[in-house]
Amino acid sequence: MKIQEVFDKYIENNSKSDTNRSSLGSHRGKIKKYITFIKNADIDSALAEKNLRDFIFDKKQQPHGKYDALFNFYKYYYEKILNVNGREIPNFPIDVKEVKVTSKRDSKREVVYFPVGFNFNNLFDDKHYHHLNNENAKLAIKASFSLALSAGYDTGEMFPTNRSNKSVIMTLDDCIVEDNYVKVRNYYTQSTVPWILIGGKNAEYIKDYYEVRRHFSVKHAGQEKNFIAHIWETSELNIDESVVSGRPYTPYQLVSYMLKYITRKLGLDSPVITDLRANMVFHSLHNSKGSALRDIIELYGYLPFVQNAFEEYCIEVNRGIDTYFSPLSFDIARESLEDNTLRFDEDEKKKVRTREDILNKWIRDSIKVKKLKKVYNNCCQICGRQLTLIEGIVYSEVHHIQPFNKEHKGIDDYPNMLVLCPNHHKLFDLGIIALDPEDHNIILHVDKNNRLNKTNLKLSKHELSSICVRYHFENIFLEISKQLHFL
Repeated sequence: MKIQEVFDKYIENNSKSDTNRSSLGSHRGKIKKYITFIKNADIDSALAEKNLRDFIFDKKQQPHGKYDALFNFYKYYYEKILNVNGREIPNFPIDVKEVKVTSKRDSKREVVYFPVGFNFNNLFDDKHYHHLNNENAKLAIKASFSLALSAGYDTGEMFPTNRSNKSVIMTLDDCIVEDNYVKVRNYYTQSTVPWILIGGKNAEYIKDYYEVRRHFSVKHAGQEKNFIAHIWETSELNIDESVVSGRPYTPYQLVSYMLKYITRKLGLDSPVITDLRANMVFHSLHNSKGSALRDIIELYGYLPFVQNAFEEYCIEVNRGIDTYFSPLSFDIARESLEDNTLRFDEDEKKKVRTREDILNKWIRDSIKVKKLKKVYNNCCQICGRQLTLIEGIVYSEVHHIQPFNKEHKGIDDYPNMLVLCPNHHKLFDLGIIALDPEDHNIILHVDKNNRLNKTNLKLSKHELSSICVRYHFENIFLEISKQLHFL
């Protein structure tokens, strides 16, 4: 007997039982993949340990799901086909302890991320949902995506099948709908923020689902109070069987199916993306050039999904090879490409006064300023121009990227200095322009339509401090951007 024949009987037998139907939905696809894997071999060969082991531990998916599916199928074959008494059924060839150990190790596998610049509106495009043929299912999926992307919810908060402690599942009481926003409970214990406010399109998707959900009488036992609940008839769903085999019988399965479906429709070559929380953090860091990390940690804590996303972000922007400048050290300024006089001279340092004057201004090191101006021939690093006062006399200014004063405590050394014309010096001081903390040669402007935005420095002959550049970006540039409503 071929394994396909046994599988056909297995499907027929279990589909008649309401008790077995849910497990059938999750097991059927895995067993079909196994049949393909062993090329529909004879049942005795199909249930041999080597074949089972090669499939369950193939490292393409976590083994416990495949183990459960094949264990049940194995048990069915002996009980229903061979009519073997339960106590006499041979032990399944693979010990469940092996699966638990492997699953624990696999749980640390890398998260799959959407490519940088991915438009998350693609996940909500109605064209992907038409085939479902069920409006309530569409609303539930979009609300689930929105909660993951805007509140950092994982499947544990949204779906009852993923947590044994039902008290942490999101209920209708955990969502408060207002005119311009939605407020949802923050489940992260490391946070001091009890509620998360959601605005924009994500709030609209949650509101649309909320209005249907609160008037819907949920029939599935245990889901009566759950926010994301079974509010559709599974039998009505049209499912693309090239994506998954069998119908998704739970909200979790349906959301997972749609992620697979949309990923495939968008032509993304990456494996299936399942962790929207980590993707939310990763793309937030990219969009803010890393400045969102502080707020993210305050909201969620430094949990594994935050840590993973931050590490991925650092890899993406080549942070590992960036030069970090410590404000406690004054000796790493790289030599000028044209002049070796930018090295810090201890003898000159002794000549610089370190006390504060009566105006509470820090004393500038005029020696370094003169040397830096000489290296750039008094030409502005932004526009490349040299301001001529009168014939034979030119003028430039040196800007401290992280302000050199009591409030901001910037360093008075080359890695914190730029040679600028008076106009661009003032724009830097005001926070209208800044340098990109990920690429110090790129100029940023609060008005993204300004011609300066995303252009390169005209002149760059010394290395800048990553710490100083980021400080100016986060504490001056971003602040003025928010005030001017450019962010």
